[in-house]
Amino acid sequence: MSYTDAANKILVEEGVELSTMMKTPCLRYKGNFIAMMFEKEDALIIKVAPERVNELILTGKGYEFNFTKRRFKEWVLIPVDYEGEYESYIYESLEYAKK
Repeated sequence: MSYTDAANKILVEEGVELSTMMKTPCLRYKGNFIAMMFEKEDALIIKVAPERVNELILTGKGYEFNFTKRRFKEWVLIPVDYEGEYESYIYESLEYAKK
């Protein structure tokens, strides 16, 4: 499922809203960032537990986000190659935000 389709689907969830970050549309849960499409890298960014970030990097499904030259320990980039899984990644990020 494309990012746009997944974003539109998750927007019906209570507490999820469309916002912006770095001048780019993003999804937030009760004000906290959960996901966005990062055009510069042609990848989805999600916020999940640091252990999950490491797991996704080790399995080759993700890579670290270091836009400001430092690693964001809870953010991971998911390449467009895995677009079919974007919906599940966004919902995973939502569950993390709810904790």
